Amino acid sequence: MTETSHNLTLEEIGKLAGVSRSTVSRVINGQRHVRADVRDRVEAVIAETGYLPNQAARALVSNRTGLIGLVMPTDAEELFGDPYYSALVAGIQLGCADARLIFSIFPVDGQRDEMTVLSTLVAQGFVDGLIVTAGAGSDRLITALRDRGKNMVVVGHPADDRGLRRVDVENRAGSAAAVAHLVGLGRTRVGFVGPGASYLYGRERLEGYRDALVDAGRGLEDRLVRHAEPTVEGGFEAAHALLAEDPDSVHVATDTMAVGVLRAIAERGLRVPDDVAVVGFDGFPGAPRTEPSLTTVVQPVVDVGRTAVHQLHRDQDLAELVVLPTVLRIGATCGAIGGA
Repeated sequence: MTETSHNLTLEEIGKLAGVSRSTVSRVINGQRHVRADVRDRVEAVIAETGYLPNQAARALVSNRTGLIGLVMPTDAEELFGDPYYSALVAGIQLGCADARLIFSIFPVDGQRDEMTVLSTLVAQGFVDGLIVTAGAGSDRLITALRDRGKNMVVVGHPADDRGLRRVDVENRAGSAAAVAHLVGLGRTRVGFVGPGASYLYGRERLEGYRDALVDAGRGLEDRLVRHAEPTVEGGFEAAHALLAEDPDSVHVATDTMAVGVLRAIAERGLRVPDDVAVVGFDGFPGAPRTEPSLTTVVQPVVDVGRTAVHQLHRDQDLAELVVLPTVLRIGATCGAIGGA
């Protein structure tokens, strides 16, 4: 083909691909109801000619900006240093590439930032929709966005999830699998270390811990459960209190806390997994490695981000919960044969 992108119109793209102008428009805007072979043909012409659609013109015609906002209840420094957020952003980037969207990140750290999101992003229509990560710092904002009818998908479990589209992982089932694994290895005093009840994912993982013990016919001992902030130091302090109860294993609700738990066990002169086995939860890409290698429940955070974009792009009003499965990854801290 000899045409170049500077003087091509939709009609000319359609002529080269053997389709109508409206079909080219549907392909460019990522709309459905286009046969796969037709879509491939149009995209091949676009790639070969280097055609770039005029985003400003598309926005005027469709009343869409092609931009979505990612709102996170954290400051910028924590955002770019946290492996969870890094993996989530990677997934959102993949989802935006699938849907031909772009995204911008808006850290929300306090009420002033919340008002900026509401007044700028929502009231002035700068974005087509929002992906908001759940947490104590975003509950009020999520409620305000829902009440304003904003196109939104929430990642995680907010305090009030009525009428929301959400994407989450199997927190409860994942923790149940972790504890069942420890019980299956012969551990009889399984402890739990996790964040307090204000962290809803921590509450769900604690429920999974209890589910597995009940299913195994084990009694529930409150003294084998310890709560702290979901940090390395929080895990360290909670583990010191728990170890006084002589557990032979610990399920830790986050891998970050598990680093502190392993440190506390070593400080007590105990061996992992011989004296105390440990199973974490998260398995984020790029997270710090432990010695011995941590057995953990892996949540598919990249897939969560990608799925959130797909749900947002569907542009439907129906509340829906999409739950992605977790996988138990065996390492050396649980004492399983073959752990490495």
